[in-house]
Amino acid sequence: MLPSAIKAEVKLTTGPGIALAARELDALAVAAADAVGLVAALFVGGDRDRDGRWILVDAADYQGRRGDDVAVARRALLATARTQRWLEPLRRHVDELWPPFLQAFADAAERGHAALVEELDALHRAGRLREALPRERVLGVEHAAAMRRLVEFHGEAGAGRIAQDLLAYAMAMAGYRKVTLNAVGVPDFVLEDCVAERRERVALSLAPADVERVAALCRAAGDERLARALEDGMAVKG
Repeated sequence: MLPSAIKAEVKLTTGPGIALAARELDALAVAAADAVGLVAALFVGGDRDRDGRWILVDAADYQGRRGDDVAVARRALLATARTQRWLEPLRRHVDELWPPFLQAFADAAERGHAALVEELDALHRAGRLREALPRERVLGVEHAAAMRRLVEFHGEAGAGRIAQDLLAYAMAMAGYRKVTLNAVGVPDFVLEDCVAERRERVALSLAPADVERVAALCRAAGDERLARALEDGMAVKG
């Protein structure tokens, strides 16, 4: 099941890790239990086998650290991602779509952020993004070349902004009708109005001690987001 809404902070880097400012993490807080604050990291130039693939993690694991900035190495991001199984449907969607999406809009990206977003948004509103993608499978060497071209043409900072635009609309193809990009400010983008699946909410009535026990079990299973949602719900009702 996909998150009902996504707030995302996007990082593209040629280094070994990423930095998350306290204000960036604060902006990823979500109120709904089925929404997610997402950190999306894209590494370029250090690992031939894994470069050019997005690492997606729930920011809940990094929030609540007394306003401190957080530095996270690539290895740590991957380890965190392995414990967050609820994001697997979204990861599969992005893994499948990212190489052809980058190929399809590489030329538009070289015209700059404004031109790229204008084209992406028009296609998204018309429901025609998938029509723009190549039908042939994108080879690994072709994707690696496209990633190098992106960074060489725009520089690391400019490529990060372009990658933010592309990822937002690639993710939106999973079934999000509303896309909000923040060229300045945080989070980098927000996806809402998910029509991929209709959700039915289930109301449960539990004693506070049972809520604490279930939250502890969720946390032990690696589902920090659900654990916090349970605890927050208990605090509101208490």
